[in-house]
Amino acid sequence: MLWLTILNSFATGILWNGLGFITDSVYRFTETETYTLFIATGTAYTLTAFLTGSVLRRFASRLNARRAMQWIFIIQGAFAPLVYVGTSSTGLLAVAMVTSMTGAALWPVVESYIAAGRSADEVRKTLGIWCIAWMGSVTGVLLLMAPLQGGSGWFDPRLSVFSILPLSALSLWIIRSVPDHPEHHHAEPEAHDPRDRALLASARALLPASYLLVGALSPLMPYLLERMSVSAHSQTPLTATWLGLRTMTAAALSMLAFWHGRWGTLLLGAVLLAGGFALVVGVPSLFAITIGLALFGVGHGIIYYAAIYYALRVGNAAVDAGGVHEALIGLGYVLGPLAGLLGHLLGGGGWTVALLWTLLGLFAVPAMLPWWRERREHRKALQAR
Repeated sequence: MLWLTILNSFATGILWNGLGFITDSVYRFTETETYTLFIATGTAYTLTAFLTGSVLRRFASRLNARRAMQWIFIIQGAFAPLVYVGTSSTGLLAVAMVTSMTGAALWPVVESYIAAGRSADEVRKTLGIWCIAWMGSVTGVLLLMAPLQGGSGWFDPRLSVFSILPLSALSLWIIRSVPDHPEHHHAEPEAHDPRDRALLASARALLPASYLLVGALSPLMPYLLERMSVSAHSQTPLTATWLGLRTMTAAALSMLAFWHGRWGTLLLGAVLLAGGFALVVGVPSLFAITIGLALFGVGHGIIYYAAIYYALRVGNAAVDAGGVHEALIGLGYVLGPLAGLLGHLLGGGGWTVALLWTLLGLFAVPAMLPWWRERREHRKALQAR
């Protein structure tokens, strides 16, 4: 499952972090066109992730989890070569939409296999290894794309999209040794800390908020770095700063247990995420952008890891638990580019930031409510004594 994660995270990295660089350098998309594409792929991702669990249950007699993954690899591999058909962006758009849907269907199933039948400590450690695998793979995509920037003929950024074909073929070969179902179908659910449910509710509000910022930042980075006169070959490695720090953060959390059950963990992640984003988009300095990306990566790593940990602990590693997790990510991928697009159409700059902060404020309310309820219950308990 870790090898499948590494291989297919390349497609995820290309779709969410490298797509803007491809549309900018190869097809000369405007910011409006790039934002619109990200809104479309984010919508497809959200709907597919939300429906994955129910579809697998409905067709359980004919479609087990392993067979579903096989079809996912066949479909995304078959569409990848379309990126080289013709000179228009139609092929790329088709691949982007299909890969959004296959990725949204794949990850809830993979997450179920990774966490099924494990104790709290085992889930934390196993998720850490898994997060390092996929986050490291996504980071590597932007580094490997650097030589392709500014290339011509077949050796241009489209090659990264075409690579989904051999990666999917290799995935089909690896999956032969995977069991038909995750272990949780046969394991008894384990009891969890009652506070985990409250923390999950808060983390699930912060998760789309964090990906809202990712969704706004990914389409913007090529244009932001161009305005800073950063060379084409340096743009993707610089953008990978936040992805690399996110990977290291997940690795640290997987080895430590003190953050479990602590509200301060989620608060720290939210502060670092928002502060880092503000530096990237608000301070016209390459140094500030680099520091901002680093803070953004640490904050995002904290929120993502906490959210997936609590989701799979409380949800007992069911596919639906991963499906909701991925659907919330997709929601952020829709709202972020949507805010960016509206802000750009209204005049850019300050409008975009204002819309994003407004949306973040809306997510802050449900993120704080579980904490407030727990504080109120705690005070009542003390008064009753």
